[in-house]
Amino acid sequence: MRRVLTVGLTYTGDAIEGVEIDNLGLCRPEVDRTRAAYPLYEYDTIIINPESYSHFLFGSAGEFSNELYELGKLKGQNDRYDLDSAFDSEDRRREMEAAIADGATVVWCLSEPKRVNFFGYRETHLGYAAPKVASFVKRSELLVKKGRRMGHVDPDSPFARYFDVLSQTGGWTLCLSDPGEGFASIAATPEGYSLGGQVTIGATTGWLLTPPTSHEAQNQLVRDSLALEKADPAHEKYHGIFLSHTGVDKPFVRQLRKDLLAHGVPRVWLDEAEIEIGDSLIAKIDEGMKLSRYIAVVLSKKSIDAPWVKKELDLAMNREISTGEVVVLPLLYEECELPGFLKGKLYADFSKPEEYEAVLGKLLRRLRIA
Repeated sequence: MRRVLTVGLTYTGDAIEGVEIDNLGLCRPEVDRTRAAYPLYEYDTIIINPESYSHFLFGSAGEFSNELYELGKLKGQNDRYDLDSAFDSEDRRREMEAAIADGATVVWCLSEPKRVNFFGYRETHLGYAAPKVASFVKRSELLVKKGRRMGHVDPDSPFARYFDVLSQTGGWTLCLSDPGEGFASIAATPEGYSLGGQVTIGATTGWLLTPPTSHEAQNQLVRDSLALEKADPAHEKYHGIFLSHTGVDKPFVRQLRKDLLAHGVPRVWLDEAEIEIGDSLIAKIDEGMKLSRYIAVVLSKKSIDAPWVKKELDLAMNREISTGEVVVLPLLYEECELPGFLKGKLYADFSKPEEYEAVLGKLLRRLRIA
């Protein structure tokens, strides 16, 4: 049985076989046994949305969640709901560290750092139970905006479907204008602000995403989080790759695809493996390129003048320019005159058979998901 903890959001979708979902808070059990989560290291997946103090203390919105003096009103409702009494930040931090060390999937939703001067400054970011993540969000310049359109979304990201549902339902509200070191963005607004990504700060690792704004998005966030396997350092994860080439280089490309798949690359797009009789060549190639994080161009004397390779390379370079991210990976199969716009790129040199394994290793390092 896989155990999931949602803090500050609720899964309302169909039951998921083999999954037990707790919608609970991070308050001390002695304060409210019914609404307090078990120790965090007992969960395989943890999703935290500290939208208000009630969200992270008790697991969901409360009577005073939208009020400025929420903490004071909670204490007035029940003296034990005072933040110092209700929340042991140090204990939950230790539990979170143990959960991450054990391979738990952790997703933190961006939230406004509501700050109240109530016997000292208190922020809702305490609810992350990860001080390094709270500090990271603060340093990354959180922006409060409102939109439905997305810019670039990494098609290989485990949360690609979440961003799609988000754009079709409630839209997005929070983004990071200047994410710091240790963050790999997977989605952006049209103007380039990050809507989420994978964060790694020392031993603290997980996902930091713009929050769900609809029930559909909440449900998809849970489903996408469950699709992530429990971390295993022995198994690397890789982005998908599209192999652009000409027919005469097919033997090399087939072997390369075979080796990449053998090393665990989940998607290696090759025309003969993807296109069926009757399919539209243009539509299938366009689909393959959109679903691949990287476009590898196999360079040879024949390929540099091949019309299809030129077209695919043009499309890939346009995507690289518009997103500002590396998309095109030149793979030199035989010595040839490189196109001018590729001369400034470092290429993988497969032209020497005796160096094949070493160059393959370099390519895998580029494909590796940080």
